[in-house]
Amino acid sequence: MSPHRHKAYLIFWMAAVLTLTILPSSAGFGLAQANGGAADTSGVALPLRQPGPTDRAEMEAFLDELFVAQMAEHHIAGAGVVVVKDGDVFFAKGYGYADLENKTPVDPEQTIFKIGSVGKLFTWTAIMQLVEQGRLNLDADINTYLDFRIPATYPQPITLKHLLTHTAGFEDSWLEVFARDVDDLLPVSEWLAAHIPARVRPPGAAVAYSNYGASLAGYIVARVSGLPYAQYVEEHILQPLGMAHTTARSPAPPNLRAQASLGYWAVDGVLQPVPDYPAYIGQPALAPAGGHSSSVADMARFMIAHLQDGRHRDADIGAGRLLQESTLQQMHSTLYTSDPRLKGSAYGFFDFSDNGQRVLGHSGSTLGFTALLLLLPDQDLGVFVAYNSEDSGELTTQHFGFQRAFFDHYFPAPAAAAIQPPADFAQRAGRFTGSYRLTQSAYTTLEKIGGIMIPVEISELGDGTLRFTIFGLEERLVEVAPLYFRQTDGAAGILFHADDRGRITHMYADLSPQYAFEKLNWYETPHFNLALVLGSVAIFLSVIPLVPISAMRNRRAKTGQERTSRGARVATWIMLGISALNLLFVAGTVQVFSTLGFPRFGIPLSYRIVLGLGVLSAVLTVSALVYTVLAWKERYWGVALRAGYTLATVAAIAFVWFLNQWNLLGWRY
Repeated sequence: MSPHRHKAYLIFWMAAVLTLTILPSSAGFGLAQANGGAADTSGVALPLRQPGPTDRAEMEAFLDELFVAQMAEHHIAGAGVVVVKDGDVFFAKGYGYADLENKTPVDPEQTIFKIGSVGKLFTWTAIMQLVEQGRLNLDADINTYLDFRIPATYPQPITLKHLLTHTAGFEDSWLEVFARDVDDLLPVSEWLAAHIPARVRPPGAAVAYSNYGASLAGYIVARVSGLPYAQYVEEHILQPLGMAHTTARSPAPPNLRAQASLGYWAVDGVLQPVPDYPAYIGQPALAPAGGHSSSVADMARFMIAHLQDGRHRDADIGAGRLLQESTLQQMHSTLYTSDPRLKGSAYGFFDFSDNGQRVLGHSGSTLGFTALLLLLPDQDLGVFVAYNSEDSGELTTQHFGFQRAFFDHYFPAPAAAAIQPPADFAQRAGRFTGSYRLTQSAYTTLEKIGGIMIPVEISELGDGTLRFTIFGLEERLVEVAPLYFRQTDGAAGILFHADDRGRITHMYADLSPQYAFEKLNWYETPHFNLALVLGSVAIFLSVIPLVPISAMRNRRAKTGQERTSRGARVATWIMLGISALNLLFVAGTVQVFSTLGFPRFGIPLSYRIVLGLGVLSAVLTVSALVYTVLAWKERYWGVALRAGYTLATVAAIAFVWFLNQWNLLGWRY
């Protein structure tokens, strides 16, 4: 449901402690083939007419070659693409298969893809329709429209503008977004009221992509219109535009299920269908955030309406109107940006401008599917692409994958002029370097540990430039103004924010206007925490064989040392208990965090027990600290064993700190 990087399962980074292999291999899948026998165009010089596409045959040759290569490299079963231009469909085609087993080809008109967060654009369009009618006020407190209350954590209320721009200030949460049985599904209002994420920053302070915020917006549409969300979308967006192969219902209604593509992932090099259950019994409250499905041809109708001042006309439906021209222009205008020099967001769309072209867009992903929608208003051009396989996420990441290939081909950017770094930059580089986390993170629940899985690093290259690394992608940056950097080989900018003491606290990037980044303290960095846990676990493991050795020594103690020996035995058993409990905690946490769907289906009883082990270990750690003092005072064992016991106690204290730091101490969910 998030635009990208919320994969089907979250692999807990502490798995390295036990050297477990969690993810199946995905290598070795054979070459995907485009429907209709795409010609082999490798090595063929294709004619280009710039700017933008002008020749359908040329576009087909270009896209055929592109999709064949992408589908082979990324283990993709099927894909669909549509390009609209000047109010009409310019090109549409399906590639590969919607159902591999039955060899059902992707049909751009009929095949329905889950489009994930691209469906949020229906929600935001619905909001703007009701604003246009005077039934919603973008600046009003959203509590005005709800039958439950968002807590007043900050003096400033959350408004619809904050929801539209993902600046409401909610933390991220995936807890209980799915149910394992239809009987566990909750009414929309009940689920939303019971799962309000903590407000962790004032509204408008920073962007942090929020599925919950979009879900609230969908519920407001239902409350104000008097129609269930899916019905409103059908009657006011889909039917007026003739989008007969699109639905906001999950699962899709029976008349559309036969045309629904399967989702796939690669297991041991073989594409296999993704299990259906997460998508089919997702909580209805989350549908406005990404529960939509559509064919690429239907998405062409939606794009045309957005590009043609709110209108769509064809022989099948006559004339349809989505929004008034003035409302549509407002929806496409910039509503929020972290800084005037950076790209931001419109009313639900993000600024994906590329190679000198203004681009409004949105990406989406859900289990087994990814999608990307791009609008170029100045060119009257729109592009929508959808894939039905899990490994396609890189292809629908804005500015990379499909977008990068399309824009470099049809709107190539001139070579960027070289920028010389300031002569004194090396002296200041250290204030920027370090680890950062997405603002789209959990802060108050055990999901916080998931944020440490996303490596965002700024490092110094030694030549007056910085390296920005995220999701395995790298960009080199050069300073062009205080706190403002540009790509060395492109136009994208990055801005750092400093507090009143001059310390860097945040980073904002053109390439990701839906996210901001917070600089981590040294004790929050992945490297420090991994070292702490690895070191602690190594010490806990070493305690296990030492226990019988110590016990044997205690049994051989002289009668005159009986009192000391008894204290030593108690101390020994306490440390054995701490070590065993902590090792079991690590193993249990690795197991549950590697489980498909955690915590989307809630916290299982088995992990609640594991969390209890951490609490018990923390209590015993207090006792271990007391016995450490006694061990030195009463001279339990020799100096070496006393030093070892002290080291083990320090490791236990450090582990308790770790659990508390990442909300794993107790039942915090």
